[in-house]
Amino acid sequence: MLFWVTLAFALLPDGLDWASNAASNDAQGGSVIRRLQWMTPFLFCALVIWLRRGVALRIARQIDPFLWLFLGWAVLSVGWSDYPMVTVRKLVLLVGTGLIALSFQVAAWRPDRLRRHTRACLTTLIVFSIIVVFALPNIGHVAGYENAWTGITRSKNHLGMAASLVMVLWMHGLAIGEVRPLPAIGWTAVAAVTLIMARNATALLCVMAVLPPMWLMLRPVISLRGLLFGSALALGAVVLSIFFVVLITHGVPGWREIVAPVANAVGRDVTFTGRLEIWRLVYAEVLKHPLFGTGFQAFWLGIGGPAPWVTQNLYGVLWQAHNGYLDLANELGVPGLLLGIGFLANTIRRGVLLLPGWRAEAAWVLGFIAFLSLANLAESSLFRPIHFMFLLSVHASLALARLRAIDSPNQES
Repeated sequence: MLFWVTLAFALLPDGLDWASNAASNDAQGGSVIRRLQWMTPFLFCALVIWLRRGVALRIARQIDPFLWLFLGWAVLSVGWSDYPMVTVRKLVLLVGTGLIALSFQVAAWRPDRLRRHTRACLTTLIVFSIIVVFALPNIGHVAGYENAWTGITRSKNHLGMAASLVMVLWMHGLAIGEVRPLPAIGWTAVAAVTLIMARNATALLCVMAVLPPMWLMLRPVISLRGLLFGSALALGAVVLSIFFVVLITHGVPGWREIVAPVANAVGRDVTFTGRLEIWRLVYAEVLKHPLFGTGFQAFWLGIGGPAPWVTQNLYGVLWQAHNGYLDLANELGVPGLLLGIGFLANTIRRGVLLLPGWRAEAAWVLGFIAFLSLANLAESSLFRPIHFMFLLSVHASLALARLRAIDSPNQES
């Protein structure tokens, strides 16, 4: 119940109020509604952990060290944060995210719980979103983006990311034989339509990049090592041939010439819908404080905060740099960026090590972390408290920690 409630809180508007933007109204002061929403689940999760503290302690020993280090660096940033009270409130949400994931791993645990509940919860969200799109179009659509779908979620990007993860999860279930072919194909098709109608090009590219290798990992048609080696050689030969022809006929291509085909293929311009200019301006901010940053979550604070001075000539008030890595560098400096990347890389390493014994579970986590890593090149969700993608990433990391705790010596049955 706590898993479903907290994932819903992360995906739906605060207070279930689709008519207002609570984030813009309470960006620096803190939303009372948000506090009430999240503090109750945090307390329940803390109670669950206390009741199962023996198991929780064994899992805590296996938690990714980069996650601990990132938390420590974020706590230290209170000392130099431009808005220390905002940073403290965000740190409470960050710790609460860890409590949610840890409580899920210690209570009535089964290896397949995370992917089954995630698949069921996100599929339910897609169903209700489609109903709302047609029944309440003033809520289910967003103006200005070709009438893109938002469904019951906070934004079209939330709906697009959720739909793409539904595709990955149902195809994963089909690959491991957990679900039947007809439901898997049917729900994947429904999620694909939802993704397209949400107009989220980033999610579309991520699912296209993650699904094929995950499927081959679980259902290799030939030797996986031979397939990867042969594919790499073939791809390298094609790339070198194209590069040679381009150099001979057109000379060295510029940046716009390189990215234009990719951008046009997903219906975007070569600036990636203005992202390049946002990245340039935020990067200039990073250079002002490369070591410490502005403080954890102390930059995108709406009107009155530092962010409008950067982007006021572009889109008015923005809430992210549309690049999770750039946001980490801006808020926590280069050390924060390295710790964030270390968390992703070490989670992938841990997943690979668990593949021989826990293939189905490790493959799902690897697919999700790869998805998250790619998505943060154009959207910012990495270490953003109460964002559903980051919430799931902590769930995934602690799922691996639970598996490692089982495999470790002297583990109780």
